[in-house]
Amino acid sequence: MTRSLALFRFSFAELLGGRFRRLLVVLLLVVVSLLLPALLNSASDPSDFMLGLFSNVVLPIALPVVSLVFSTAALGGELRDGTITNLVLKPLSRASILAVEYLSALVATLAVLLPALVAAQLLAAHGLGLAALLKGMLLATVLAAAAYCALGMALSLWASRALLIGLVYAVVWEGAVVGAAPAASSLSVRGYAEGVLDAILRGSGGPTLDARLGPVSATLLALIVTVGALALAVRRLARMDFR
Repeated sequence: MTRSLALFRFSFAELLGGRFRRLLVVLLLVVVSLLLPALLNSASDPSDFMLGLFSNVVLPIALPVVSLVFSTAALGGELRDGTITNLVLKPLSRASILAVEYLSALVATLAVLLPALVAAQLLAAHGLGLAALLKGMLLATVLAAAAYCALGMALSLWASRALLIGLVYAVVWEGAVVGAAPAASSLSVRGYAEGVLDAILRGSGGPTLDARLGPVSATLLALIVTVGALALAVRRLARMDFR
């Protein structure tokens, strides 16, 4: 347990340090620029604005990009630098190493996205705003980030250009295809997040989404994707020879 915690702290610090700080700055600038219309237009409804921002920017772009950047770097960076050997020589099973790296990538992703969402809601609504909307966005972000990070970890062990492949998938499938054909949401992480968000928003008196998946099916499908991707990653790592 102590070794796992030490590895987690090291990996988490690596992910949020160095070049990844630039990602935080860029994300902050993007959030501020997108919030300017709502801040300057007092007549706009903050709940409608935030739901549109989350549905059209965060879910299809910001969330997969941040998740994939961190998750593909967690073990992918070790593979590129050749330091993966130092990890597998530690008195930890390869499954434990992958679990720790996955958790560090997930926590790093949430450490970037969740505070940004809270800050955006506070600025747009000039206060807490619609509590159900904020709760739904946060839960949907956690669900989607868990799935994206698992996919990123698997990609980093199976492909040399994992980040590029992941970003193409996010832009083409999650962004363009699912945006144009909502029927494909049952096969997309974005659709799973929208199903959870829509269920929380219904009955809140605020805006709603026309999600095709219910909260139970959306959560189960997201769990299947997450567990399946992690299982593939564990299988791949177990079979890799680093001698």
